[in-house]
Amino acid sequence: MVTDLRIYVIIGIFTMVCISMMVFNFGIIYHRNGNKDLSPAKVEKWRGIIYVQALAPKNLKLSERRHEKFLRRKLPSAEKLILYAAALQRLKNEFPESYYAYAEKKHEVFLELADVYGRKSRIDRTCYADFISNFPELVGNVQGRLADVLISYIEDSCIYCRTKVLSALCSVGHLQGVANVLQVIHDRELFMHNRLLTTELLKFRGDQKILGELLWNKSNSWNDSITVSVIQFITKISDGYSEIFFQILLDASANLEVRIAAIRYYGEHEYEPAHRVLIDFIENPPDIDLAIAAAEALVLYPSSGTIAVLKAALASPDWHVRYNASATLVKLGNREEILRALEDGREHEKEIVAYMLELEGALEDEDFLRKTEGEILTS
Repeated sequence: MVTDLRIYVIIGIFTMVCISMMVFNFGIIYHRNGNKDLSPAKVEKWRGIIYVQALAPKNLKLSERRHEKFLRRKLPSAEKLILYAAALQRLKNEFPESYYAYAEKKHEVFLELADVYGRKSRIDRTCYADFISNFPELVGNVQGRLADVLISYIEDSCIYCRTKVLSALCSVGHLQGVANVLQVIHDRELFMHNRLLTTELLKFRGDQKILGELLWNKSNSWNDSITVSVIQFITKISDGYSEIFFQILLDASANLEVRIAAIRYYGEHEYEPAHRVLIDFIENPPDIDLAIAAAEALVLYPSSGTIAVLKAALASPDWHVRYNASATLVKLGNREEILRALEDGREHEKEIVAYMLELEGALEDEDFLRKTEGEILTS
């Protein structure tokens, strides 16, 4: 029941995220359609301006000062910024060395524009943060000052704006800026789903292990949802937290979602002391969600004890436990246990194992296929 409720909550949360993104996109469409000047021809005009400045001989291009003045005058318009970004992307794709040389001279301009956009609407702020996330080279040596400006965008922001601010700071690789965004989200009790946070953190352009260490050291002062996102991030980038996260497994007072995140860490990084704990979570689950996660994580711990507990879990009254147990059995490749489950198991055991075999494409062997089909047909 708790699991079903959590599923509905997650669906509701992602529905809210989708609605927020739709509102933002409709805003951008309104910006574009509300201005007749926005057209492919205008993109080409911007491309010509950028290409001359980046590629032409010195005597044919504007002075750097005049070009920067032009950008300061035009780019406070979100519509113009979108056109500029489309043209700039062409330069980045076609002439990367010229793009980097061009971007290196624009740091102060785009820091100033960050201030300008900070006084604009949510949609405009989101648009600028998104622009920086795509072109971090434009703010290379002003990251520290930029981070403070972008974080101010979070004031009175939508979830899409917060996401783009975090994405921008991850793109420029500013360690403290990323940590400060999470701190603001915690302090102001702003909503961001932990999976969304994790997705953005994995875009960090820098030493991700140093970022993981920084965030973990701060996570004790953050809410459980942010802590979950930090553990999920660390799970993808480091195998050096086995002893640290093991204490979370053993701590019955720890938040349920935090413990589940820790279990999933051991589903990607083998740590033998966790093996017995994972089995205990299935045999004597303090919460059914721990058993669900543990049944999946045991894929890294092939042993007779693992096979036995997974076989027993096929009889669990919880569908999710049965699903993960059967999936892990199939991944471990123990065909003898799978066939025995089909021969001796109850109706729901046969169904979940047969479904998982089909899903995993494990029915390649003709004898195995014939045996499995026979058990399904007679069940």
